Amino acid sequence: MANLTFSKKGVPMGRNKSTADNKNQQWSAAEDNYIRMAVEQGLCTVTVAAKLGRTKASVQNRKWGLGIEGRFGSSKGKGVKAPQVAAPVLTNVKAPKGIELFKLESNVPVPSKGARANDEARNHMRNLFSKMNVGQSFVVPQKMVHVAKYITDKEFPSFKIRTSATTPDRKFHRIFRVA
Repeated sequence: MANLTFSKKGVPMGRNKSTADNKNQQWSAAEDNYIRMAVEQGLCTVTVAAKLGRTKASVQNRKWGLGIEGRFGSSKGKGVKAPQVAAPVLTNVKAPKGIELFKLESNVPVPSKGARANDEARNHMRNLFSKMNVGQSFVVPQKMVHVAKYITDKEFPSFKIRTSATTPDRKFHRIFRVA
């Protein structure tokens, strides 16, 4: 959290370098808890942003992203109190059975990059493309559309395909060979 100078009325004074320091930084659990507490206490956005070293817009966006109900208070016409920051608190996270959080382990297999669970479906799609003539089509699940485009770009560069959703919920798409 940022170190700030406050006026006698508790209003943050001057620009502070810490806003630039926190730019593009991940939000911590302590900052999220502070935003929740600030909304409950009715602190204004200016004070919260200054204390966290963030912009007012980023604080508002984070509040919205966390789904926090309520509004920040207003600093118009009254002195804003300097906020008291609570110590970082780890929220209770329930891990699936058999997993212990923050425990060092060894000999756990590392997943291979780009592991393919649908190799059978990809091979079937390659066979369809090799037999496909202009004007023919077939249907694939929505998650396989990008795979079909990749296969045609890499393995069948002379093919031109188009796709269109076959169901209103867009769960299935039809792949057409145009050229």
